[in-house]
Amino acid sequence: MATISDVANMAGVSIATVSRAFSEPDMVSPSTRKRIHDAADTLKYRPNAIARAMVTKRTGNLAFIIYSKQAPAIMNPFYGAVLESVVSAATKEGYGMFIATDTELNTAAGKLMLQKQVDGIIFSSKPDYEILSSAKANNTPVVLINHEPDMPKTHCLLSDDYGGIRIAVRHLAELGHEKIGFVSGTFTDFIRTRRYHGFLQALGELGLRFVPEWFIECEPAIEVATKAVIKILSLIDRPTALVCANDTLAVGAVKGAQRLGFSVPEDISVTGFDDSVLCTVCEPELTSIRIDKDKMGKLAVECLMSQISGVTQTNYVRTLTATLALRSSSAKVRNLNGGSHE
Repeated sequence: MATISDVANMAGVSIATVSRAFSEPDMVSPSTRKRIHDAADTLKYRPNAIARAMVTKRTGNLAFIIYSKQAPAIMNPFYGAVLESVVSAATKEGYGMFIATDTELNTAAGKLMLQKQVDGIIFSSKPDYEILSSAKANNTPVVLINHEPDMPKTHCLLSDDYGGIRIAVRHLAELGHEKIGFVSGTFTDFIRTRRYHGFLQALGELGLRFVPEWFIECEPAIEVATKAVIKILSLIDRPTALVCANDTLAVGAVKGAQRLGFSVPEDISVTGFDDSVLCTVCEPELTSIRIDKDKMGKLAVECLMSQISGVTQTNYVRTLTATLALRSSSAKVRNLNGGSHE
């Protein structure tokens, strides 16, 4: 195995210069740096990560912490896509990733790992406040995704929950729907409240009534949502459209309608939220509110890189714009009177 001394000899420089080329590249001229990197490639030399960390005070690792109720991250339609983007962006920056739930890290060993083995942390969904507070106390750069804590100067990237739901309601109203129900999920309080208030606000702006019987909150699982929507659509006075707080709930809504013999969107229109992969595997394909998950992941890593580099940032909270992804699960209303299905 090649050593740093071998690289120095081949490049014709001192061992200290080789060390600086890897740990503090700006301190070495471009031509000398190229000779060193060429020699390292030829000899298949890789700097020792532990030694490099001792010099740079950096580990070369980031952590992606997902709220335990959203686990496993890779299977979550929204956070799985964000995580994929985070890993890709981190790799391009030369960083490795630790991926775990807050529960897995809420131990003495887990907390020590975050303090000593990572240069920055991305919290997705609801963070563990003890871990978050500890990270901030240790000046570890952090970014929160889809949560805004009551902590000053905390960097957050948010989906436009409030505005996105309003877009969905307005879309259905433009199609002639006046009887619109809402299927909410048992998300974190932060997300659930914002989406619910967006729904109420949109109804008020459009002069539409809120009917408690057309509102239901359930676990964001397809079969649970299916059963919940069957109850709504079994009412004599039922909605002609359903706004769902995420795509998983929307898939359940479509299934519930179909089990009762209703056609989507001819008899009942359905919209989702997130524009996840579920939208195109469902039949009919789901109209949904799009949040740019790839951009969210890239911005999270960029924010960490800026903090790690010591760049001063004053824009602590950023909200990603929501847009409508129009597909075939929503259509013009056919029965404004809510009569019985034929």
